[in-house]
Amino acid sequence: MEIVDVEKNLNEELISYFRGMKDGFVQVGDKKWFYPKKYRQLAEAFKGFEVRSDDIWITGYPRSGTTLTEEIAWLLSHDLDFEETRRVGVHKRVRFFEGSLVINEKSMQEILSKFPGEVSAFQSMLNTLDELKNRKDRRVIKTHLPFELLPKDLLTKGCKVIYICRNPKDVSVSHFHLQSSARHIKFCGNFPKYWEYFRNGNCMFGPYFEHVRQGYEKIGSKNFMFAFYEDFKKDRRAYISDLSHFLEFPISEEQLDKLEEYMDIENFRKVARVPMKDENNQTISFIRNGKVGGWRDHFTEEMINDADEWIQMNIEKIGIRYPQQEG
Repeated sequence: MEIVDVEKNLNEELISYFRGMKDGFVQVGDKKWFYPKKYRQLAEAFKGFEVRSDDIWITGYPRSGTTLTEEIAWLLSHDLDFEETRRVGVHKRVRFFEGSLVINEKSMQEILSKFPGEVSAFQSMLNTLDELKNRKDRRVIKTHLPFELLPKDLLTKGCKVIYICRNPKDVSVSHFHLQSSARHIKFCGNFPKYWEYFRNGNCMFGPYFEHVRQGYEKIGSKNFMFAFYEDFKKDRRAYISDLSHFLEFPISEEQLDKLEEYMDIENFRKVARVPMKDENNQTISFIRNGKVGGWRDHFTEEMINDADEWIQMNIEKIGIRYPQQEG
């Protein structure tokens, strides 16, 4: 699949806004998947990764509900070991497949020159694929790569694959906050500027709707489940029950009670402990408020009209129906 540099002027502009991505960006294939230039080095390793038949893969565009879903999946597949979840953060139990892709070595060295004690955190991200290959226990793996860039036998090897989808306006707001605060990305623009990049596919892991389309068209495939984040917010218990059924890990009503309580967003924010830090090495919350409809605090009337037109055009093409927004 062809990998080309983003056009020079646009690339320079993007580097000035995404200050942690010092080497710029590439676009991949005819869908123009948007990634740091480092993708060139990693594409073959991602595509050729050996899938195991007992893997559980959590897929979806960033900030769509993958983190909470991976936690549920890990607990269901590990006998509801709440003690282990409190002892070991979800980021260590469930590995981010392409974690090394989002770490720019130049930015990493700048951070380590100020905070040398952070070397292990970066090494953990850079060594993700090797660690996954060496894992002996059942793997739960999170990825934001689209299906055409993932291992070719992902849906034929027998493993379970879940795709999480969320309203794009909420996704864009959540991704904006994460990429603005995360030290390894450091987006320095305002939300309208970020929305421009997100909408046009010039944002890491975009374009959004092509990503969703490749998930939505897999509905009906064996061992594949498509879920909406909004359904989790509407009925957490039903969402967990559906995952339990799909993953073939039946649980009792008492166990369901405990898992439902554990996955309350306020509790989950405290126990997830995903180690995200800002440029001053201060810990930031990876789990935000999880609100449905929070986009209303960020969009102007003009942006809403633009977004709604863009969304309507794409959902008609795909045939997808998003759950009714709350709030």
